[in-house]
Amino acid sequence: MPETHQPRIERALALLDRERTYVTDERAAFDRFRARIARLDPSAATPTNPVSAGDAVACVGTAPRPDPVAQAIQRTYEETVLAVPHYAEEYGEPAKANFAAELGPEVAVQVFEAGRVTPPVYETIKSATEQAIADRTTYRETLTTERESLETVREGLDEYESRAAELGAAVDDSTTSRQCEAIDDELATLEAACADLAATRQTLLHDRTTANLVGITAESLVRFLYADCDATCPALADIADCLETIRRQRERCLR
Repeated sequence: MPETHQPRIERALALLDRERTYVTDERAAFDRFRARIARLDPSAATPTNPVSAGDAVACVGTAPRPDPVAQAIQRTYEETVLAVPHYAEEYGEPAKANFAAELGPEVAVQVFEAGRVTPPVYETIKSATEQAIADRTTYRETLTTERESLETVREGLDEYESRAAELGAAVDDSTTSRQCEAIDDELATLEAACADLAATRQTLLHDRTTANLVGITAESLVRFLYADCDATCPALADIADCLETIRRQRERCLR
């Protein structure tokens, strides 16, 4: 069987695998963060007059002494979420900035500036952590579906291109117009199957729901995932190449 290769899909699969590794590591890190802060007791370290998020900003210059719970949360976040292998390369931001982006700016002020974690702030941190885990679980499921789609396209293209190459060789050996017509009929069937593959892929791209992925649309997801590819839609690009190969072989049948 002739060897086939789908370069754009292969590159896309490599990028997807990297992204799935990242999101899996992050989800596990937030899981560890959640488990470790669950043992903390904010009521034991809360001052009589808790500092509000707004007051905390005004008091930054006084450099209040952090309570043990705030210190523990800072340390735990650094030892879990910020300790994922890809953090420096992908994020490379200070702990407070990342904490604010993931768990909320107001609680980041309480933990990193006011140094006070009241029971309500503590509950907000726990709730935001749960959401961070849920978001990554949903995102990983989306990546898995995307990978399955790319694999389906790759397998189909391997089959169609291999058969098209075999039929192209048969054109060279054909001696009658009837033989060429028979080959063209089979090539037409391959062309239709390849077009169906493209239609299925386009349906996934257009109809995919990203409602549970905050700030991400179906279009922006593809742009983000395949920014390092030479085509925004690598599967469709490889399908287009396959269709072109099949059509060239059909033209040879008409000569």
